[in-house]
Amino acid sequence: MKRTHLSILLVLGLAGTTLYAAPIPVNCNTGGSISATLAALAQAGNTRNITIFVKGTCKENIVIGGFDHLVLQGSPIATLQDASNGTAVVVTIYSSFDVLLQGFTITGGFAGVNCIQYSSCNLAQNIVQQATTAGVRFARSNGVVQTSTIVNNAAEGIRALNGSTLATISNLIKDNGGAGILVLSGSNLTEAADTIQENGFGIRAISGSVVRASGLSMTGNASDGVQLEGKSSAEFDGDNVITGNGGDGVAIHDLSFASFAGDNISGNLTQPDVACYPQFSATRGVGTVAGTTNCNEPSSQTGKN
Repeated sequence: MKRTHLSILLVLGLAGTTLYAAPIPVNCNTGGSISATLAALAQAGNTRNITIFVKGTCKENIVIGGFDHLVLQGSPIATLQDASNGTAVVVTIYSSFDVLLQGFTITGGFAGVNCIQYSSCNLAQNIVQQATTAGVRFARSNGVVQTSTIVNNAAEGIRALNGSTLATISNLIKDNGGAGILVLSGSNLTEAADTIQENGFGIRAISGSVVRASGLSMTGNASDGVQLEGKSSAEFDGDNVITGNGGDGVAIHDLSFASFAGDNISGNLTQPDVACYPQFSATRGVGTVAGTTNCNEPSSQTGKN
Protein backbone atom coordinates (compact mmCIF):
# COMPACT_ATOMS: atom_id res chain seq x y z
CA MET A 1 0.00 0.00 0.00
CA LYS A 2 2.87 2.41 0.73
CA ARG A 3 4.21 1.85 -2.76
CA THR A 4 0.80 2.75 -4.22
CA HIS A 5 0.71 6.02 -2.23
CA LEU A 6 4.25 6.88 -3.35
CA SER A 7 3.32 6.19 -6.98
CA ILE A 8 0.31 8.49 -6.74
CA LEU A 9 2.36 11.23 -5.08
CA LEU A 10 4.94 10.93 -7.85
CA VAL A 11 2.23 11.32 -10.48
CA LEU A 12 0.74 14.36 -8.72
CA GLY A 13 4.13 15.95 -8.22
CA LEU A 14 4.92 15.78 -11.94
CA ALA A 15 1.45 16.67 -13.15
CA GLY A 16 2.22 20.36 -13.57
CA THR A 17 4.23 19.77 -16.75
CA THR A 18 2.46 20.21 -20.08
CA LEU A 19 3.99 17.03 -21.51
CA TYR A 20 4.56 14.07 -19.20
CA ALA A 21 7.26 12.07 -20.99
CA ALA A 22 8.66 9.70 -18.36
CA PRO A 23 6.81 6.38 -18.15
CA ILE A 24 4.99 5.68 -14.90
CA PRO A 25 5.73 2.24 -13.42
CA VAL A 26 2.92 0.24 -11.80
CA ASN A 27 3.73 -3.10 -10.17
CA CYS A 28 0.51 -4.80 -9.16
CA ASN A 29 2.42 -7.52 -7.33
CA THR A 30 3.70 -4.97 -4.80
CA GLY A 31 0.46 -3.03 -4.21
CA GLY A 32 0.39 -0.90 -7.37
CA SER A 33 -2.94 -0.09 -9.00
CA ILE A 34 -3.67 1.04 -12.56
CA SER A 35 -7.04 2.46 -11.48
CA ALA A 36 -5.49 4.51 -8.67
CA THR A 37 -2.78 5.82 -11.00
CA LEU A 38 -5.34 6.85 -13.65
CA ALA A 39 -7.51 8.53 -11.03
CA ALA A 40 -4.55 10.54 -9.73
CA LEU A 41 -3.63 11.63 -13.24
CA ALA A 42 -7.21 12.69 -14.01
CA GLN A 43 -7.52 14.58 -10.72
CA ALA A 44 -4.34 16.49 -11.55
CA GLY A 45 -5.53 17.24 -15.09
CA ASN A 46 -2.67 15.26 -16.59
CA THR A 47 -4.48 13.16 -19.19
CA ARG A 48 -2.38 13.62 -22.34
CA ASN A 49 0.73 11.78 -23.59
CA ILE A 50 0.89 9.30 -20.72
CA THR A 51 2.75 5.98 -20.75
CA ILE A 52 2.22 3.45 -17.95
CA PHE A 53 4.41 0.35 -17.68
CA VAL A 54 2.63 -2.45 -15.84
CA LYS A 55 4.06 -5.52 -14.12
CA GLY A 56 2.41 -8.42 -12.33
CA THR A 57 -1.21 -9.50 -11.95
CA CYS A 58 -3.69 -6.63 -11.58
CA LYS A 59 -7.03 -7.82 -10.22
CA GLU A 60 -9.17 -4.77 -10.93
CA ASN A 61 -11.74 -3.39 -13.38
CA ILE A 62 -10.20 -0.38 -15.10
CA VAL A 63 -12.09 2.63 -16.50
CA ILE A 64 -10.28 5.02 -18.85
CA GLY A 65 -12.19 8.22 -19.64
CA GLY A 66 -11.08 11.49 -21.22
CA PHE A 67 -7.46 10.50 -21.96
CA ASP A 68 -5.54 11.51 -25.08
CA HIS A 69 -2.52 9.50 -26.30
CA LEU A 70 -2.40 6.97 -23.46
CA VAL A 71 -0.21 3.86 -23.54
CA LEU A 72 -0.80 0.96 -21.14
CA GLN A 73 2.09 -1.41 -21.72
CA GLY A 74 2.79 -4.76 -20.12
CA SER A 75 6.40 -4.65 -19.00
CA PRO A 76 7.09 -6.91 -20.78
CA ILE A 77 3.80 -8.71 -20.09
CA ALA A 78 1.19 -8.40 -17.35
CA THR A 79 -2.21 -9.81 -16.42
CA LEU A 80 -5.47 -7.89 -16.04
CA GLN A 81 -7.95 -10.04 -14.13
CA ASP A 82 -11.63 -9.37 -13.54
CA ALA A 83 -12.50 -8.49 -9.93
CA SER A 84 -16.30 -8.40 -10.42
CA ASN A 85 -17.15 -12.07 -10.88
CA GLY A 86 -18.17 -11.43 -14.47
CA THR A 87 -20.47 -8.44 -13.93
CA ALA A 88 -18.14 -5.61 -15.06
CA VAL A 89 -15.85 -5.07 -18.05
CA VAL A 90 -12.15 -5.57 -17.31
CA VAL A 91 -11.04 -2.51 -19.33
CA THR A 92 -13.54 0.19 -20.34
CA ILE A 93 -12.33 3.02 -22.59
CA TYR A 94 -14.69 5.92 -23.26
CA SER A 95 -14.40 9.41 -24.73
CA SER A 96 -10.67 8.88 -25.25
CA PHE A 97 -8.43 9.30 -28.29
CA ASP A 98 -5.50 7.07 -29.19
CA VAL A 99 -5.36 4.57 -26.34
CA LEU A 100 -2.90 1.71 -26.82
CA LEU A 101 -3.29 -1.46 -24.75
CA GLN A 102 -0.38 -3.81 -25.38
CA GLY A 103 1.15 -6.92 -23.88
CA PHE A 104 -1.61 -8.05 -21.49
CA THR A 105 -3.46 -11.25 -20.71
CA ILE A 106 -7.01 -10.06 -20.02
CA THR A 107 -9.14 -12.66 -18.28
CA GLY A 108 -12.83 -12.77 -17.43
CA GLY A 109 -15.25 -9.92 -16.96
CA PHE A 110 -18.57 -9.12 -18.62
CA ALA A 111 -16.33 -8.23 -21.57
CA GLY A 112 -12.56 -8.10 -21.76
CA VAL A 113 -12.21 -4.68 -23.43
CA ASN A 114 -15.01 -2.20 -24.21
CA CYS A 115 -14.10 0.75 -26.47
CA ILE A 116 -17.10 3.10 -26.51
CA GLN A 117 -18.39 6.67 -26.89
CA TYR A 118 -16.34 7.86 -29.87
CA SER A 119 -13.01 6.54 -28.66
CA SER A 120 -10.00 5.41 -30.66
CA CYS A 121 -8.45 2.20 -29.32
CA ASN A 122 -5.49 0.11 -30.45
CA LEU A 123 -5.08 -3.38 -28.99
CA ALA A 124 -1.83 -5.18 -29.79
CA GLN A 125 -0.18 -8.41 -28.63
CA ASN A 126 -2.84 -9.21 -26.04
CA ILE A 127 -4.65 -12.37 -24.97
CA VAL A 128 -8.36 -11.77 -24.27
CA GLN A 129 -10.18 -14.76 -22.80
CA GLN A 130 -13.08 -16.10 -20.74
CA ALA A 131 -15.41 -13.08 -20.84
CA THR A 132 -19.07 -13.83 -20.11
CA THR A 133 -20.09 -11.97 -23.32
CA ALA A 134 -17.78 -10.65 -26.07
CA GLY A 135 -14.03 -10.63 -25.62
CA VAL A 136 -13.55 -7.24 -27.31
CA ARG A 137 -16.31 -4.73 -28.04
CA PHE A 138 -16.35 -1.50 -30.08
CA ALA A 139 -19.42 0.77 -30.05
CA ARG A 140 -19.53 4.16 -31.82
CA SER A 141 -15.73 4.00 -31.88
CA ASN A 142 -12.83 3.00 -34.07
CA GLY A 143 -9.56 1.18 -33.72
CA VAL A 144 -7.25 -1.69 -34.51
CA VAL A 145 -6.90 -5.18 -33.03
CA GLN A 146 -3.64 -6.78 -34.11
CA THR A 147 -1.38 -9.75 -33.37
CA SER A 148 -3.65 -10.78 -30.49
CA THR A 149 -5.24 -14.03 -29.34
CA ILE A 150 -8.96 -13.85 -28.57
CA VAL A 151 -10.22 -17.17 -27.27
CA ASN A 152 -12.83 -18.91 -25.15
CA ASN A 153 -15.26 -16.02 -24.72
CA ALA A 154 -18.92 -16.91 -24.17
CA ALA A 155 -20.27 -14.75 -27.01
CA GLU A 156 -18.28 -13.20 -29.87
CA GLY A 157 -14.54 -12.88 -29.97
CA ILE A 158 -14.90 -9.32 -31.32
CA ARG A 159 -18.11 -7.28 -31.63
CA ALA A 160 -18.29 -3.99 -33.58
CA LEU A 161 -21.58 -2.08 -33.58
CA ASN A 162 -23.31 1.27 -33.95
CA GLY A 163 -21.22 2.64 -36.80
CA SER A 164 -17.83 1.53 -35.53
CA THR A 165 -14.83 1.23 -37.86
CA LEU A 166 -12.39 -1.56 -37.04
CA ALA A 167 -9.28 -3.12 -38.57
CA THR A 168 -8.15 -6.58 -37.47
CA ILE A 169 -4.69 -7.80 -38.45
CA SER A 170 -2.94 -11.13 -37.88
CA ASN A 171 -5.06 -12.28 -34.91
CA LEU A 172 -5.99 -15.77 -33.75
CA ILE A 173 -9.73 -15.76 -32.97
CA LYS A 174 -10.76 -19.17 -31.73
CA ASP A 175 -13.23 -21.16 -29.62
CA ASN A 176 -15.69 -18.31 -28.99
CA GLY A 177 -19.34 -19.17 -28.42
CA GLY A 178 -20.76 -16.73 -30.96
CA ALA A 179 -19.13 -15.43 -34.12
CA GLY A 180 -15.41 -14.93 -34.26
CA ILE A 181 -16.23 -11.36 -35.36
CA LEU A 182 -19.71 -9.80 -35.34
CA VAL A 183 -20.17 -6.57 -37.33
CA LEU A 184 -23.56 -4.89 -37.04
CA SER A 185 -25.58 -1.69 -37.22
CA GLY A 186 -23.68 0.04 -40.00
CA SER A 187 -20.18 -0.87 -38.85
CA ASN A 188 -17.11 -1.48 -41.02
CA LEU A 189 -14.52 -4.23 -40.68
CA THR A 190 -11.25 -4.39 -42.63
CA GLU A 191 -9.69 -7.78 -41.99
CA ALA A 192 -6.18 -8.88 -42.98
CA ALA A 193 -4.48 -12.22 -42.30
CA ASP A 194 -6.60 -13.28 -39.32
CA THR A 195 -7.04 -16.94 -38.40
CA ILE A 196 -10.67 -17.49 -37.36
CA GLN A 197 -11.50 -21.04 -36.34
CA GLU A 198 -13.76 -23.20 -34.20
CA ASN A 199 -16.22 -20.43 -33.28
CA GLY A 200 -19.99 -20.46 -33.79
CA PHE A 201 -19.76 -18.45 -37.04
CA GLY A 202 -16.59 -17.09 -38.54
CA ILE A 203 -17.73 -13.55 -39.40
CA ARG A 204 -21.31 -12.24 -39.30
CA ALA A 205 -22.21 -8.86 -40.85
CA ILE A 206 -25.72 -7.57 -40.08
CA SER A 207 -27.82 -4.47 -40.80
CA GLY A 208 -25.93 -2.51 -43.41
CA SER A 209 -22.43 -3.44 -42.32
CA VAL A 210 -19.35 -3.83 -44.52
CA VAL A 211 -16.53 -6.40 -44.47
CA ARG A 212 -13.30 -6.29 -46.49
CA ALA A 213 -11.11 -9.37 -46.20
CA SER A 214 -7.71 -10.40 -47.51
CA GLY A 215 -5.43 -13.22 -46.45
CA LEU A 216 -8.11 -14.66 -44.17
CA SER A 217 -7.84 -18.25 -42.91
CA MET A 218 -11.21 -19.51 -41.72
CA THR A 219 -11.92 -23.13 -40.86
CA GLY A 220 -13.75 -25.38 -38.43
CA ASN A 221 -16.46 -22.92 -37.40
CA ALA A 222 -19.72 -24.62 -36.44
CA SER A 223 -21.94 -22.62 -38.81
CA ASP A 224 -21.23 -20.42 -41.85
CA GLY A 225 -17.75 -19.11 -42.45
CA VAL A 226 -19.07 -15.66 -43.43
CA GLN A 227 -22.75 -14.72 -43.17
CA LEU A 228 -24.12 -11.48 -44.66
CA GLU A 229 -27.55 -10.30 -43.59
CA GLY A 230 -29.78 -7.24 -43.92
CA LYS A 231 -28.19 -5.25 -46.78
CA SER A 232 -24.64 -5.97 -45.68
CA SER A 233 -21.73 -6.42 -48.07
CA ALA A 234 -18.36 -8.10 -48.29
CA GLU A 235 -15.37 -7.73 -50.58
CA PHE A 236 -13.04 -10.73 -50.66
CA ASP A 237 -9.88 -9.21 -52.08
CA GLY A 238 -7.91 -12.39 -52.65
CA ASP A 239 -5.85 -15.00 -50.78
CA ASN A 240 -8.76 -15.85 -48.48
CA VAL A 241 -9.16 -19.52 -47.55
CA ILE A 242 -12.60 -20.44 -46.22
CA THR A 243 -12.95 -24.19 -45.90
CA GLY A 244 -14.17 -26.94 -43.57
CA ASN A 245 -16.87 -24.87 -41.85
CA GLY A 246 -20.09 -26.51 -40.68
CA GLY A 247 -22.35 -24.23 -42.73
CA ASP A 248 -21.76 -22.57 -46.07
CA GLY A 249 -18.42 -20.95 -46.75
CA VAL A 250 -20.15 -17.63 -47.52
CA ALA A 251 -23.92 -17.21 -47.07
CA ILE A 252 -25.47 -14.12 -48.71
CA HIS A 253 -28.91 -13.22 -47.38
CA ASP A 254 -31.67 -10.66 -48.05
CA LEU A 255 -30.35 -7.93 -50.38
CA SER A 256 -26.75 -8.35 -49.33
CA PHE A 257 -23.82 -8.24 -51.76
CA ALA A 258 -20.50 -10.04 -52.09
CA SER A 259 -17.62 -9.79 -54.55
CA PHE A 260 -14.76 -12.24 -54.96
CA ALA A 261 -11.29 -12.04 -56.48
CA GLY A 262 -9.71 -15.46 -56.72
CA ASP A 263 -10.32 -16.77 -53.19
CA ASN A 264 -10.38 -20.42 -52.12
CA ILE A 265 -13.87 -21.00 -50.74
CA SER A 266 -14.39 -24.73 -50.98
CA GLY A 267 -14.88 -27.92 -49.00
CA ASN A 268 -17.40 -26.58 -46.51
CA LEU A 269 -19.80 -29.07 -44.96
CA THR A 270 -22.99 -27.37 -46.15
CA GLN A 271 -23.23 -27.00 -49.92
CA PRO A 272 -22.94 -24.90 -51.94
CA ASP A 273 -19.78 -23.21 -50.65
CA VAL A 274 -21.10 -19.79 -51.70
CA ALA A 275 -24.85 -19.71 -51.18
CA CYS A 276 -27.40 -17.06 -52.08
CA TYR A 277 -30.60 -16.87 -50.01
CA PRO A 278 -32.59 -16.24 -52.15
CA GLN A 279 -30.70 -17.49 -55.19
CA PHE A 280 -30.67 -14.12 -56.93
CA SER A 281 -28.87 -12.13 -54.26
CA ALA A 282 -26.17 -9.86 -55.65
CA THR A 283 -22.66 -11.22 -56.27
CA ARG A 284 -19.75 -10.53 -58.60
CA GLY A 285 -16.85 -12.83 -59.38
CA VAL A 286 -18.42 -15.83 -57.69
CA GLY A 287 -17.08 -18.08 -60.45
CA THR A 288 -13.54 -17.56 -59.14
CA VAL A 289 -13.99 -19.09 -55.67
CA ALA A 290 -12.90 -22.67 -56.52
CA GLY A 291 -15.90 -24.22 -54.73
CA THR A 292 -19.60 -24.61 -55.55
CA THR A 293 -22.34 -21.97 -55.70
CA ASN A 294 -26.03 -21.52 -56.43
CA CYS A 295 -25.65 -17.77 -57.07
CA ASN A 296 -26.54 -16.34 -60.49
CA GLU A 297 -24.92 -13.24 -61.91
CA PRO A 298 -25.89 -11.14 -64.92
CA SER A 299 -23.64 -11.51 -67.93
CA SER A 300 -21.38 -8.66 -68.88
CA GLN A 301 -23.79 -7.81 -71.72
CA THR A 302 -26.85 -7.38 -69.50
CA GLY A 303 -28.52 -4.02 -70.07
CA LYS A 304 -26.61 -3.30 -73.33
CA ASN A 305 -28.31 -2.79 -76.67
